[in-house]
Parts: sequence; structure tokens; C-alpha cells
Amino acid sequence: MSACTRFRLDTGIEALAAWADTARQAQKNVLYKALFTVTDGTVFHRYPVLQDTASPCQFFVMIRETLVLKVSFLDHDRFGIVYIGPLDDAPGLDRSVEAA
Repeated sequence: MSACTRFRLDTGIEALAAWADTARQAQKNVLYKALFTVTDGTVFHRYPVLQDTASPCQFFVMIRETLVLKVSFLDHDRFGIVYIGPLDDAPGLDRSVEAA
């Protein structure tokens, strides 16, 4: 993925809104920063990212020890939010997998 690639958030806005309703402002700030790196294609350079072994188009962005963002790249210019929350509850996360 090149830094020239631009992605737009297409699905998962409801999950983002639900999460933001209960998140502290500091958590929102770090998550929004991570989302911007997904949109500009630099997420793989700025965060530890793990590929979902069951779904090759889905990735876990390790934002903090207590916060994970799971995204799905839908096609060449769109992505969706699959999960936002604690590491321990991340669906399909195999912590033994190497970073992407």
C-alpha cells in the first residue's frame, strides 16, 4: 500500500459512534489519529498491524495496549470499521501471528 493511496471510511460508522459515546476524549484522539493513518495509507508504517488469518482483507491496528481497531479493506479505495475496543475482546485476534 503506497502513501499515495487514499481510502474512505465506508462502513462501521455506527460502531465508531457507539464506541465514541462511552470513550474518554484521550481515547478518541488516539483512535481518530489512527483512522487518519488508515485513510492516507500510512497505517502500516505508524502502528503495529496484524492481519486476521481468517480474513485476509481484515487487519488489527494495535493503537495502545488497551485499544485495538479492526478494519476491513473493502476494495482499492474503501475500508470499514469492524471492531473498536480492548485487545482481549478483539474478534479473531491471534496474538501469536506476526505483524503484517
